[in-house]
Amino acid sequence: MPAARDRFAALLPAACAAMPVAWQRLQIPGPPPAFALSTAERDAPTALAGFARRTIQLIDCAADARRASQGERLALVDKAMPHALFDLMLTEVSPQPRSTPAAVTPDTGRLLWQTGHNFVRFVSEPEVQRRFGLTDGELHLAVNCDPYTHDRESVQAAKQFHLHLIYWRAAELAPLARPERLSDHLDPRLRRQCLDPITFLGAALIELAIADLPAGTGAHLLPADPAAICAGQRPPGALLRLPGWGLLATPAFERLLRQLHRCLERGAQRLLVAFTGDPRPPAPWQRHRLLPRPEITARLADLGLPAPLRAGLEHLAGALGDLGPRTAARLRHAPAAVRMHCMTLNQPCYSLGLSAHIANRIDTPLAQASAAWLMIQPRLFSGIGGAGLPALRGLPSVRVQRGAGHFSAPDWQRRAAFQHAFAAYNQAALQAAGSAAWRFGPLACRHDHRRGWA
Repeated sequence: MPAARDRFAALLPAACAAMPVAWQRLQIPGPPPAFALSTAERDAPTALAGFARRTIQLIDCAADARRASQGERLALVDKAMPHALFDLMLTEVSPQPRSTPAAVTPDTGRLLWQTGHNFVRFVSEPEVQRRFGLTDGELHLAVNCDPYTHDRESVQAAKQFHLHLIYWRAAELAPLARPERLSDHLDPRLRRQCLDPITFLGAALIELAIADLPAGTGAHLLPADPAAICAGQRPPGALLRLPGWGLLATPAFERLLRQLHRCLERGAQRLLVAFTGDPRPPAPWQRHRLLPRPEITARLADLGLPAPLRAGLEHLAGALGDLGPRTAARLRHAPAAVRMHCMTLNQPCYSLGLSAHIANRIDTPLAQASAAWLMIQPRLFSGIGGAGLPALRGLPSVRVQRGAGHFSAPDWQRRAAFQHAFAAYNQAALQAAGSAAWRFGPLACRHDHRRGWA
């Protein structure tokens, strides 16, 4: 089916057919077979149990033992399916997942974002660049938020609030020198996953929702510019310019992200009521029935949105269809690609990406960038998170194809050395920051594939 016949196609600007993309270029190997996720790890009763072989360090974030027992803890882990040779994940590991920037305590949020800042500083160190061959590579931090999708494949596969710390070396990014165009891809399933139908409409809604965020951080919201996205001059989604990476290490950034999430949550709830009359997330394998079109039109008018936004939402209402029990039952047993193409995610659903969009060099390290960019990308159908769809090498949309073969034993050893070196650097930097609420467990060492990190 040609993509132009997709009923959501009118939600995308015609000019985006020429948008430079790389959806078939960036291929990253998976772990050695002996270190792949086991069935026991996939079915583990808690996140902490599932990460046992991959946990590099545990960090308690609570100021007292009572709160610590309730799960105020982060784990720095070796990812089961890497996005790059040099990557890690910092994840909240409470028994009851805390899924959003607003669900964790400020202590936990500050530690997470300071770790992101420390990752930027670490890869900027000249000695680290030389030791691990980081020159001319690029960095990306990513957070996904999709707390209510508990049925189909989700942009937030692990419901714990977590941060991806990813560094691509120049050799890994070399294939991006031959970009594709969106019009090269006729498979509607691939297009819907890599460029969600609400990419442009959702960015305008996000811009409206967060326009009144408190000032004082130096973060600046850029006006929506679909033409710039289509021309490859900026990534899809809403875009905030940050005054350098140092903002991540401040309490103001944690508050900004917490407030941003709450704005998006309120906006999503208002739209859910306008489309369905029900503000609650639907039960698994169900979706609320759509209201009659005239009622949706009237409810959208009551929201006081600008005319172009209201027209886009009315078109979306006409393109969506009800998911009845029989169809849902069929999708439940259908292949994942079919579910992801036909079944929406539950709102609010978005990904956050942080990048400086410059190459890392010893004389101009990433940490010294005058600006960093916070990308907020909405999701309605796409189950690919922010770590899997970054903007790299000047391309607004790059799909990371993971599991393309297996990393060699020497590469896996280099990966472990990088991860251990960062964990030690991060602990020293966090301890220097001086929060009494943070308590650090011992750093693990990587042994063989069977034991992993211990």
